[in-house]
Amino acid sequence: MSTAVNQRKTRHLTWILPLLALVIAVGVFMALKSSKPQTSSRPAPEKTWSVQTQIVSFSSIRPEVVLYGQVESVQMTQLSSSVTAFVESVISKEGQRVEKGELLVKLDPRDTQLIVRQREADLKNIDAKLSAARIQNKADKKALNIEKKLYALANKSVSRYQDLSKRKVGSDDQLDTARKNLQQQALALNSREQAINAFPSQLAQLKAEQDKIKALRDSALLDLERTSITAPFKARISNINTATGDRVKSGDPLITLYDPTQLQLRSQIPSKTLPWVRKGLQENQKLAATAVIDQQIITLQLSHLASSVSNGNTGVDALLQFTLGEFIPEPGRTLSLTLFLPEIDHIITIPPSALYGTDRVYRVRDAKLEAVTINKVGDAHSKSGLPLILIQPGTLREGDSLITTQLPNAISGLPVKATE
Repeated sequence: MSTAVNQRKTRHLTWILPLLALVIAVGVFMALKSSKPQTSSRPAPEKTWSVQTQIVSFSSIRPEVVLYGQVESVQMTQLSSSVTAFVESVISKEGQRVEKGELLVKLDPRDTQLIVRQREADLKNIDAKLSAARIQNKADKKALNIEKKLYALANKSVSRYQDLSKRKVGSDDQLDTARKNLQQQALALNSREQAINAFPSQLAQLKAEQDKIKALRDSALLDLERTSITAPFKARISNINTATGDRVKSGDPLITLYDPTQLQLRSQIPSKTLPWVRKGLQENQKLAATAVIDQQIITLQLSHLASSVSNGNTGVDALLQFTLGEFIPEPGRTLSLTLFLPEIDHIITIPPSALYGTDRVYRVRDAKLEAVTINKVGDAHSKSGLPLILIQPGTLREGDSLITTQLPNAISGLPVKATE
């Protein structure tokens, strides 16, 4: 039995002794680690960004604003047919320059000629009626004297038969017959006088009818003249809407043309730029603009601002006139132009790389960045042709240092170092 007990003790010792040794070793390691001398920690150095800077200075300069506009014609005319007719021939071509009065389109005049002949016949008819009325009036005036004499004779005849009847010489039948003749002659005399008195009204009615027929005749002659479509002014053909053989009705468009000397450019002025433009116009300053068309530089002059704003637009349209003698583009073309605003004082010029977003620059103070909100008023170019951005100073002061390097992580408080 003692042998079995000894065997169990031996088995326990085989795993307790190694575990005890491991615990003692860990304790020794922890004691050694805690007794190791401590070194003082040093903070990691903060990174400093190298930037280029510019010293703020104020100047007076004319801002440049890039705009987009469309060429349009003040005098754009669409010629249409005034009659229903066939197109006999189209003489003009699209893009052609024509002189005032030059034939453009010829319509078949035969239908209109027939209407003219009809009106002339109506006019001859009314002229004949007027002549007949005048002749009748002269005859009525001559007959009136005869009617009056006949009335006087009839009246005497009645008086005579009355006298005979009183003396019992004449019969009552003769007196009645004389009275009947007197009444008939009175009616004839009254009718003649009425015809003479009505003649002025009849004449006025016939003359009114004559004027009406003359107007219809003149209208038909005008339509006949308009079968030849001519240029109303010196122009350039923009579009032709018909061809030889077409049947056109009154009001159908035939040809569109415009005066090349009456072209202008319409461009929308942004709201933030509008006050400077209004100021220049009020002070009668010449606000010029330039544009490049077909590799040609042309100059324009801002004439005036539109009196209304289109739906959905925030700016106001400006109308610019082309300089005469230069190449002028066709209506409908869209152009990019540079408008030169009136000179503005107390302006800072910076390169595009100094602007962050649309309204922010960074000032260097105590070797750290400080964000400053600014107002951009336009663009310009240096004497060497490099682009510049014009800003109002806001809280910037002359002598301040602005960074001109684009930093992807620029924020206020970022440490920087200015380099040449």
